[in-house]
Amino acid sequence: MAIQRLNPIPIGRYWVDAIDATATLFADAWFAKHRSTVKLLRKEDSSGTGPIAPSWAPGRSWYLFEVLAPTERWQQVKGLGLPTIVQSPQAPNAPAVQTSADTVIKPKPATISDMFADFDLGSWKGLAIGALALYLLSNKGR
Repeated sequence: MAIQRLNPIPIGRYWVDAIDATATLFADAWFAKHRSTVKLLRKEDSSGTGPIAPSWAPGRSWYLFEVLAPTERWQQVKGLGLPTIVQSPQAPNAPAVQTSADTVIKPKPATISDMFADFDLGSWKGLAIGALALYLLSNKGR
């Protein structure tokens, strides 16, 4: 995902994280101030749970927004980064993002082969599991 470093922020769609209460207040004020040129499409608040924050993290807010006319970017504030570019007519090849979950890097689902690749067949536990799996697979149709 590409970061938008230009100031003013050009027309397009973006997302940004505010990682603590102070940054969230600052972001909320920025969105309120620029209502005429920025449309807030979605805001997700987290108190340290869910796809955008682990349970040990402080509360944070995630914003998806559209800039309708070039708009002066917020000042650099600790906890509020630069906007990330989202798919729009101005950036058709950018990732499509609708929720904060779309911005999280997730591992691909493990396959059966991946699971067996982790077993140490040299150990008695690995050998027992491998033998049981082979037995179950060979007797599946009976």
